Amino acid sequence: MIVKVIDSSSLIKYVAREEDWEEVEEHIREGCVTVDLAVKETANALVKKMLKNEVDPETAKEILDHIPRIVKVKPQQEHLSKALEIAAKHGLPIYDTIFIALSGSMDASLLTSDERQAEISRECGVKAILL
Repeated sequence: MIVKVIDSSSLIKYVAREEDWEEVEEHIREGCVTVDLAVKETANALVKKMLKNEVDPETAKEILDHIPRIVKVKPQQEHLSKALEIAAKHGLPIYDTIFIALSGSMDASLLTSDERQAEISRECGVKAILL
């Protein structure tokens, strides 16, 4: 099984069925891992969609419950030190660099829908797949 790191932007794209979500699904089927921060960021995105009446609360809860079944969720704590270094060096929020740090520690590609994050990933020697 091929394991890749999936960040919040791509995870949200998938669970919210945003444009090109099918591409993300292909990678998830191959195997993806993320940090617990992604679950919180996905929950926040779902709240925004609930406030716009784009998703109902029950569906949002089901989506959140489903995340650990589709991707492996790892604790972020052990990657914070490296994420801090990357954030300080490149001026990217730690919310983004935590995924780069995880990818680097696993020697895994990073799936992201964030162009700047993909660019910094590559500068850090992490292969980024921009979706």
